[in-house]
Amino acid sequence: MARLHLHPDRLEIALSTAEKTLALRKDNIVIPRSAIRSATLTDDPWIWVRGIRAPGAAIPLTLAVGQWKFHGGKDFLVLKGTKPSVVIDIADEEFSRVIITTKHGLELVAKLQDDVKPAKKQPRARKATPQVTPKPKRAAKLATDAPAPASEGVSPVETAASAVDASGAEASVTPAKAAAARKPAASARKTPAAPRKTANRRKTAEAVTPAKAAAEAVEQQAEAIDRPESSEPPTETAATN
Repeated sequence: MARLHLHPDRLEIALSTAEKTLALRKDNIVIPRSAIRSATLTDDPWIWVRGIRAPGAAIPLTLAVGQWKFHGGKDFLVLKGTKPSVVIDIADEEFSRVIITTKHGLELVAKLQDDVKPAKKQPRARKATPQVTPKPKRAAKLATDAPAPASEGVSPVETAASAVDASGAEASVTPAKAAAARKPAASARKTPAAPRKTANRRKTAEAVTPAKAAAEAVEQQAEAIDRPESSEPPTETAATN
């Protein structure tokens, strides 16, 4: 039966002559303690066996001595029956795992676990969330400029309507109201032209008056001719041109 020697810097597994013969191996197995990742005590070592025998000797559930290869490396087994065994996981060495049946499994696991350093948990990388910059609020336009003085011919109604449109204070002005406000302004613009028409009419009346007088004189002469002759001689009417 293999013997275990635990040194400060290594674990040595001394194989017997029969075990070396079955495993086709000449040297003992030496494992640096710094390479040990875990040590587990198990009552059923056969569930930990992986891969195929190459080289070595095996009797199912009875005996297994030698190397077992698998896709990720190779293990070394020294199993006898279903007795308690120790499963040692190793990193960066000849074997990835060593399974050995021993009576001192509990003590061995307790000493090896002191050497095993817990793996440091790496902080989870936080997903970078895109920062969304808020859109600037549109400031309401304030009418800071004073309203321009009303020009000639522009009514106060039109001036008030333009002031309301510039300040934006009254948003309820409808197109119909705006049109109604523009009509008085348009009529106010046309008002000064009225005196000119009156003057033209007076000039026309004065120019037509002599013609009317001549027409009246002609009508009077025609009436005088149509009247019956009387004893008195007809009175001559002078036409004024």
